[in-house]
Amino acid sequence: MYVKIWQDTHFDTIDYNEKVEKAIAKLKQGSENLIIIRRDGTLYNLLTQGDLPILDTMDPSKSLLEVLDPTDNFLFDDDLLEDALLLMMDSKIKVVPVVDIELYPVGIFGFFQVLKAFKTISAMDESGTRAIIIISDSPGELNKVLNVFALKKINVLSLMTAKISKDKRMVSLKLGITDINYVSDILDEQNIEYEGVYEEKGGQEN
Repeated sequence: MYVKIWQDTHFDTIDYNEKVEKAIAKLKQGSENLIIIRRDGTLYNLLTQGDLPILDTMDPSKSLLEVLDPTDNFLFDDDLLEDALLLMMDSKIKVVPVVDIELYPVGIFGFFQVLKAFKTISAMDESGTRAIIIISDSPGELNKVLNVFALKKINVLSLMTAKISKDKRMVSLKLGITDINYVSDILDEQNIEYEGVYEEKGGQEN
């Protein structure tokens, strides 16, 4: 899954030759994220509301180029979601700019975009049934479960797994059916271990 699917394309820009005081003014006037650009329009750095306390300590008459270094923390729009998570965790920053292959800013990716991505990947917007299943952590075990639902003509909307012990893995399956009793019966008939089966009504974003 690519960053560009969930990046926020609404952002303000400011030239790196502009004064610190102008950047402060733009942030205080409501700019949530302010991308600093070079003269050619490519990325230089990023300022957020969280940077205001630091900016307030700087000489307001100096240019942004004088007080800030170019950032190394950015994403390409064709980077994977996993790349974004690793960058944000390793650098301990909550928001990073997104650029195209020529380093022109095309978006912002932050914690809120991570939540939106999880919502999509987990199929929370779609009506169906979520089954929390426990399988052995060995080759072929997950495929057996998927084949059961394939034979029943039940679509899998989302699949996520997590290792919970040395030899066990928890599987969260979102199925394209809203009959939780039918899903429970299938799991029981096939002797598939599960912790819960829940109906999810979903809800599309406005």
